[in-house]
Amino acid sequence: MTVNKRYYRDVKKLFPIYAKKERFYLKQLKEQINEYDDATYDELVNNFGDPIEIVKSYYETVNSRYLLKRINLKRIITMTCILVLMLSTLYLGYRTYSLHEAVNNFKTGVPADIEETIEVIE
Repeated sequence: MTVNKRYYRDVKKLFPIYAKKERFYLKQLKEQINEYDDATYDELVNNFGDPIEIVKSYYETVNSRYLLKRINLKRIITMTCILVLMLSTLYLGYRTYSLHEAVNNFKTGVPADIEETIEVIE
């Protein structure tokens, strides 16, 4: 992995929210980083700043209403996924239990041997 890719990856993974504006910002940053072909990691840090400083300065310029909206959306999506997984697990557990009970009822409900008696009425 080249130094440029490592530096870009370090910056990208620090973004807690990755929406359209952040993708656009990161795309521009990647283009600027790629202009320094033979730079070392320290030179990139000197030119652009520490990855955490880049993210910090980005969020200082972003509208706080936008940021809160994105954080709330992320929280809602996370909670929805957790709820769906929990309900799916409960449903599958109930379904497994009911099928197990049906199999047990079938095994105990059907006699293994049938005895027939034929009476002759005169």
